Order: sequence, then C-alpha cells, then structure tokens
Amino acid sequence: MWNQRKGIIGKQLNLSRLIYTALTSTSAFIGVLLLTGCLSPIAIHRAVIEYDRTVSYVEADLLLLNIARARHHRPVHFTAVSSVAATFDFRTSAGIRGGFGPTIASRDRPLNLEYSASIAENPTITIVPITGEEFTKRILQPLDEGKFEFLVRQGYDINMVLRLMARGIAIDDESGHAVSFNAPSQGEGYLEFRRRLLHLAGLDAERALYVGPILFEESHAVRTNRAPNPDEVVAALEKGFRWEGDREGMIHTVRRKAVGRLLVANYDPARLSNEERRLLHEEAQRVPLDSVLVDIRPGSPGGEYPLHGSILLRSMNAIIGFVAKSIEEEIEMMVEPDPRTKTVVRNPSRTLEIEESDSKPGDFEFSVLFDSRHYSIRKYPVSQGMVPSWNQEAFAVLSNLFQMTVADLTKYPTPAIAIAK
Repeated sequence: MWNQRKGIIGKQLNLSRLIYTALTSTSAFIGVLLLTGCLSPIAIHRAVIEYDRTVSYVEADLLLLNIARARHHRPVHFTAVSSVAATFDFRTSAGIRGGFGPTIASRDRPLNLEYSASIAENPTITIVPITGEEFTKRILQPLDEGKFEFLVRQGYDINMVLRLMARGIAIDDESGHAVSFNAPSQGEGYLEFRRRLLHLAGLDAERALYVGPILFEESHAVRTNRAPNPDEVVAALEKGFRWEGDREGMIHTVRRKAVGRLLVANYDPARLSNEERRLLHEEAQRVPLDSVLVDIRPGSPGGEYPLHGSILLRSMNAIIGFVAKSIEEEIEMMVEPDPRTKTVVRNPSRTLEIEESDSKPGDFEFSVLFDSRHYSIRKYPVSQGMVPSWNQEAFAVLSNLFQMTVADLTKYPTPAIAIAK
C-alpha cells in the first residue's frame, strides 16, 4: 500500500514539474516576443540619432577640409549627403522541444525553449557633388544684407558675424571717402576696421544699436480730371495703397507703407520724419545689396565715435579664404578698442582659430587630415582671457552661412553617388 501511494505521489510530482517547466518556458517565450517588439523601435531610434550625428560631423569636416585646401591655394569642392535610406530586418524564431506524459521516457526528454532574434541593417547613403554654374555663382557672389540681418537676429555676436562676413567698412566723413579693409596686411586700415566693429558690438551690448529695415511711407501724385471710382479704390487698398485727393479733385496722392533697405544705427529711425527715412533708404539704394548702411550719429549713444558709411560684405569663398590665410599667411592680431568705446566685449585676436599640426590634438572639436597635416578646431583656452565657446560659435556661424549659400539640391540635377553598406 505504501509503495503504491509512493508511486502515485511520484507521478504527481513529475506531472507538477512538467507543468511548471511548460509554464516557465511559455512565459519565457512570450517575454522573448515582447522583447523583440520593443527592440525594433529602440534600434530605429538609435540608428536615426547616429545617422544624424554622423551627417552633421561630415558636413563640418568637409567645411574644415575646404579651409585646409584654401590654406594651400587649392580649389574648394563640396559634397552633400542628399539622402540616407536604411532598411531594418527584425527576425525572431522560437519553439518548444520535449515531451509530455507519465512515461519514464519523458524524464529523459525535458521541455526546452529554443528561440533566436536577429536585427539586420542595410543603409544606402546618397552623396551629391555640389558643382555647376549655379553653385559657383552662389559661392563667389558676395553675401547680401538679408543674411547678415538674419544671423544678428539669431543672437550671434555682431562683432563675430562681421569679422567673418565683412571685407571692409566704407567711411564717408568731412575728409572724404575711405575704406578700411578687413585684412591684417592693410595695417592701420585693419586696426580701424576692428575698432569700428568693437564700437558697434559695444553699442549692441548696451542695447543701443538698431539693426533692421528702414520703414517709411512712399507717395506718388496722380493728376486726374475725376475722383477714383469705388472699384479703383478697392483695387488700390488690396495692393496696400490708399488714395488722398485735393479739394478740387484734380490731383490725387497714392500712399503706401514700404520696407526699405537695412540700417545699422545708434538711434531708432522711427523717431525721424518720414522724409528723413525716405532719404536714408534712397542713400542705401545707391549701393549694392552686399552693402549695409551704417549711421552712428552724434547726440545718440556711442555718438562720440561717429560713423557714416557702409559695411561691405564678401562672398562665402572669400570668407573661407580669409580664415585659411589667418592660419599662417595673414595672422590676425590683438586690437584694443577705441577709448571712446565704453562697453568692453569679447575680442579674441583671431576670428576662427584653425590649428595646423603634424599630429591630431587630443582636445579637438573637429579635425581633418590634408597633405599629411592635421587641421583642427579646439576650444579656446581660458588662460588667454577668452570665453571657451568663441571658436565653436564662430564655426557655427560659418556653417550657417554655408548652408544659406547652398541651394536646394533637388532643384539642380547633378550626378549622385549611392553607397550601399
């Protein structure tokens, strides 16, 4: 009787063990399926972040590489990543091997869970050489005042922006017309250029510098023998005009608010009369779009160091050449502000410091190899009295200028190169 009861208890224990094993294996199997489902979006998320990081570094390195090319007077050449297409293949397989039943043989066949999961990634990267007449014109043509205004409105240091973008300042005063060029080889002219920029930056730090378009009202007199009919009045209003007639109804004046050229001033032009603002706009119209009118008047903040003239902007190609020359050919120097400049602002000796070395430095932001030499951008050392982020900000401005120069690649068909991994 005892042996029979013992055998029944043993069978019940074996059955319980089998059921426990089956439940455990099934739970593990379900867990694997759930884990695989969670793994898919995680893998895609990481891939998208990594591709974005890689493409951004490629663009920065290409810009730095072209500075190195210009350093050795080689032609610049740009390539853009136009698209990245990646296919993700998630595969899972699972199964249970073993046996059920009260037979003795089932003890030798325990339940085993067999599963596998794999992720395959197949990226295809398309790069486009940026060439052709359209791009060449855009990179050689001087930048317009709109790009300068856009960067300043983003909060970038106006001193930094103009040290990159400006090729000089044309000054009109009692002694005549003179141009101070942004080139260390120009001697006193370069020193005067830097002092002028420091003065503008000081006013900007004091919130006393106006940078924006000239707003005025333009008017045109129209001689008629009758008053305009309602349809003519409505058509004029739709285009922003309004009619004003004299008492006799013979002469009508058509007026419209206008957005004029860009102005950099130490006063708010809205306080001027409409005629003064119109004359300022007409003066700005007499120079090309790659010039910015500057009017620092006596009697307003910073007027002790007056300036009436225009800032002359240069092309993207010239900016790259300027930075390249500053590596060794025309090294920039420290320039102290004019004594009439009250507010001291950041003033490094170099606009953008590119280090040329035989070996790659350890603390670099970007670094490329060209002609067996390394060209790197480091964080500016604090020991030189500089905010460490100046170099990175200046390179960001340069990168933004290049992005604004390059047109939409889809509008200009060029031979593309697809690289499949």
